Amino acid sequence: MDLYYNNIINYNELYGEEQEQKLKIIKEYFGECKVLDVGCGTLLSKKYFKDVTGIDPTGIPPAIKGVAESLPFKDKEFDLVICVTVLHNVNNPEKAIQELKRVSKGKIAITLLKKSSKLQCLKELTEKYFKKFKMIEEKKDIIYLIKYSE
Repeated sequence: MDLYYNNIINYNELYGEEQEQKLKIIKEYFGECKVLDVGCGTLLSKKYFKDVTGIDPTGIPPAIKGVAESLPFKDKEFDLVICVTVLHNVNNPEKAIQELKRVSKGKIAITLLKKSSKLQCLKELTEKYFKKFKMIEEKKDIIYLIKYSE
């Protein structure tokens, strides 16, 4: 599964430590639950959560091939939906956020890359759809920890 990312761009070597730091924060805040990792890449989240489904455009097993804007899951299927350093790469971030919300039972973690040219737009979109959240500023990312009920 890690072959594509590790051999092509050495993803875990380059970004693993900072990705793990974000995942630790997310795990500490939400605890153990059924997780959907959107844009899962090397599926590093499996180190932190026991029950993880990953979806990624590469679809390298065990991840499901798919995109954030069109998640192939039922409404409210997951306790927690995480989207770690992904939204700046999707074609339609607003549709992706709507999909994260649709498949979540009320817990979402979104991290945004500070150096992204889309940062302000992504912050505004996130805050448009989620009024209550905890925001943590890391070195390179902003982490939104969202709990809501409808």
